[in-house]
Amino acid sequence: MDRWRQPIVPLLIEPVNQVLLLPDGRRQAEVQFVLSEFDIMRLRAGYGCAKCLQVFERPWPEKCPVCGAPIRDKQAEYFAREYGGVERFGPSTTLADERERLREGG
Repeated sequence: MDRWRQPIVPLLIEPVNQVLLLPDGRRQAEVQFVLSEFDIMRLRAGYGCAKCLQVFERPWPEKCPVCGAPIRDKQAEYFAREYGGVERFGPSTTLADERERLREGG
């Protein structure tokens, strides 16, 4: 499979305390996506839609073909506003630290 065709799959989806009001009056709960560094790089480089996570063969199309988001004109601004930074998962210690802790009986 071509690397660009790999779907952007969140590592984790977390609810947040925000609601999106849709044009027709419906309310939609907002979520936060946790993505891999590779997928974040693709969104920053315009190879994916930051709203629906559709991937693109060529960067920065005028609009997302799936959700219609204005990629070329607004995605960089949207990404800068919504990107929450890097989160680390798993233990904060190294394997060597854990072995030493176990040797000490901790």
